Amino acid sequence: MPPPQGRLTLEEFLEQIERIPAEWLNAVGQRVVEAIPRVIERIGDRAVDRALVEELLREEPYALDVFRLFLDLSQDVLANEVNARGIRGDFGSIRRKCSQHPHAAEIAEVLVDLGVLDTIEAHRAREWTLADVLIERYKQTRGRAVRAQRRGAALEEAVEELLQELQEEIGLTYDKGRNFVGRSGREAKADFMIPSYQEPQIIIEAKGYEATGSKLTDVLGDVLKILQAKDPQTRFFFVTDGIGWYRRLSDLKKLVEHHHRGEIEMIYTRRTLPQLKEEIRRFMANDL
Repeated sequence: MPPPQGRLTLEEFLEQIERIPAEWLNAVGQRVVEAIPRVIERIGDRAVDRALVEELLREEPYALDVFRLFLDLSQDVLANEVNARGIRGDFGSIRRKCSQHPHAAEIAEVLVDLGVLDTIEAHRAREWTLADVLIERYKQTRGRAVRAQRRGAALEEAVEELLQELQEEIGLTYDKGRNFVGRSGREAKADFMIPSYQEPQIIIEAKGYEATGSKLTDVLGDVLKILQAKDPQTRFFFVTDGIGWYRRLSDLKKLVEHHHRGEIEMIYTRRTLPQLKEEIRRFMANDL
């Protein structure tokens, strides 16, 4: 029996599935890499002070990332330091605030307190040895061991990135990784809920798989819990990708059947995420 009009077929979905990259250099990473020589060139031989740090934060969108690398701090650790000083948000939102007054001055002050001025001067004076280079390479290769774990998170991060774009463009609000309770009283956890977990009108679940195993079947249970808990008018979008699905077609077929029955509004992959963004935009314009 053919699927209802406008619904995705199993064959169409399989044509979209791709391997989920675990490379660290995504679009944002590429922009950070490009920013590094620009920031270093602007620092040049100048005396580094708080005013220069603030200037770079205002004018170079990824200067905060470069200063973070000087300090050898993770995004989360630096975000926590900034939050502790009264500037709220995750690292991405703090990065965007750097171009705003008076946040650039406040964030520059945090970096100075963390020792960025002395750190830059110390790196300037340092003569790198072969041992230093090998140690840094060892740190990088150790990171490759966790790439398989990163693949699952990469899809969720891609969804959150488009939600953050909509947050800036149209004022979208959402909650992440929270439990919601439907009018039936049933409770379920979802990756993203728009506009909030308290009254979700759109629910998005994102799961990506490269390998096979029980986790592929676990997603069916997670989806079923959401379907049982959500209100009938709440729209549910499922985002997935990864070549692991090719060996678990029976599970994938069950998800597509939920889609054909209208229980899952649409199934998206990384390739079709721009369509998800526009669908959310249309819904926000018409219904919220």
